[in-house]
Amino acid sequence: MNWGPWSHPGYAEVLALVEERAGLVPPSCPASAEESIARAMERAGLKDFDAYRVRLTEEPAALDDLLIELTVGETYFFRTPEHFEHLLSVVLPELRERHGPDHTARLWSAACSSGEEPYSIAALLLGEGWDARMTVYATDVSRGALARARKAHYSDWSLRGGWADRMRAHLRADGRQYILSPEVQKRVRFSYLNLALDTWPSADSGIWKLDVIFCRNVLIYFNRPTIEAVARRLHDALDEGGYLYTGPSDPPLGGLAPLESVLTEWGVLYRRPLPGATLSLPVPAAWTEPPTATASTAAPAWGPSSAGVPGAATGATSLPPPPGGSGDGTATGSASPGTAGGSSAGTAAPPSSATAGRPAPAWNAPGADGGRAGGALTPGAGPSQSAQEATPSTRAPGKPAHAPSATALHAARQALARGHWREAAQQLGALDSDADTAALAVRALANLDAAAAVYACAEAAARHPLVPGLRYLEALLLLGQGRTADAERAVRQALYLEPTLIVAWLILGRVLRRHRDPSGAMKAWREAEQLCHALPPDAPVPHADGESASRLAEVARGERSRMQAALAAGEELS
Repeated sequence: MNWGPWSHPGYAEVLALVEERAGLVPPSCPASAEESIARAMERAGLKDFDAYRVRLTEEPAALDDLLIELTVGETYFFRTPEHFEHLLSVVLPELRERHGPDHTARLWSAACSSGEEPYSIAALLLGEGWDARMTVYATDVSRGALARARKAHYSDWSLRGGWADRMRAHLRADGRQYILSPEVQKRVRFSYLNLALDTWPSADSGIWKLDVIFCRNVLIYFNRPTIEAVARRLHDALDEGGYLYTGPSDPPLGGLAPLESVLTEWGVLYRRPLPGATLSLPVPAAWTEPPTATASTAAPAWGPSSAGVPGAATGATSLPPPPGGSGDGTATGSASPGTAGGSSAGTAAPPSSATAGRPAPAWNAPGADGGRAGGALTPGAGPSQSAQEATPSTRAPGKPAHAPSATALHAARQALARGHWREAAQQLGALDSDADTAALAVRALANLDAAAAVYACAEAAARHPLVPGLRYLEALLLLGQGRTADAERAVRQALYLEPTLIVAWLILGRVLRRHRDPSGAMKAWREAEQLCHALPPDAPVPHADGESASRLAEVARGERSRMQAALAAGEELS
């Protein structure tokens, strides 16, 4: 009898029950899974699969025991120190700045296993003077693991990480073990929680309005429906502006909930966005939806004649001027199809995008971690290989990026009316495998719902991590919402990918001026002007709606002149 990869059908039936109860994905190695189930059944004193499934249904402890067998409880103090460094240098200072010195930080270690992670969090905050102004929640699906965590006895194996010395001050040697100090222990509240169940967030459990969530290396065990549900609940459990850290192997969450993807030099984390102002980006008048749309309605051409010009697009309101326009120098981000990837020295380059599953590069750009490194990015500090070369296009050669049709716009409006921003993004193509199509769709979405456009752009950028045009577009959207620190982070990432992206230098200058960094702003505008001078005067500049290099050089000079005049007059920068 053929039972597929299983030596007995009972194994598959047990795993089906586990997936139903805990949302775990079927294991990739049947032989290993069989060994794990056999060990759990032996401890339960059962050999019959039917009887074991009944035991799993009736006794939570039996299911916990099996889950421990089927998952890897790999953990140690300060695992993935980059996350703790970011918490230390970015998140904690931001919390104090936004909420004041009396704010009590609320942090959650989901799937805490034997406790090394939440205790690391508590020790870090103690070292930074948070003392009584912290609450660290820690949960796990294994009651056995929670019991070990509460006992807080550890071996050298828990101290094998690079930041182990930060924990030693809180540990007392006792034979071959270490006992954690009561000062750290009392900061952590342990409780049982099954992430796969819809029992959280809730005020009763404390899992709500959280400043920080660590949910690392657990989502990899869940099936797709469970991941989607958990992503939405993680978003709901965060306070506005709260941060979410996931593991390097965990699936991306940016498109599953309205979380902002934050790209750093070591990878991606997520944030529940702060409330902000809305922004509309212009689209050509031809995109105005007719009273009745048909599936055969052709997508209009994207042309420079009206896009990016204030008031030129029908229905556009409160539009920032393009890089070559008047006003404060903020760009619209409009672009011709095929330019999402940017190009070196302003020369048109083939469209490009990264495949959806491609990992993000190891970022080394100044300010790339979301914090602000004063001044402009050093020219030429990006990758030695151009972004275009590193990200082969997923579109067939010669095939243009397609703009959303009127039918898609209508469907997106309906989805937004129901509160489904991701469905709207998908209808327009913002989550397309082609980066240029995604960029066009994000601009269209911005005219319908600015907040949804920010989420969709962050997701598109996460899908195409080596495409500078999407980071530039994200910067424009964030700047339009008044989120200047996040806008700077995005535009610096764009410049790291493509140091010759002229419009990005212009935007960086504007952001630094708002941050009252005149030296950095002047450097950014000077760099933009020099890059323009390296091109023929009438050469069109990518992402500038057909504006010429000479025109944008004039804009950069004008920005510097106005800055110098304001400084000489003692005016306050804004």
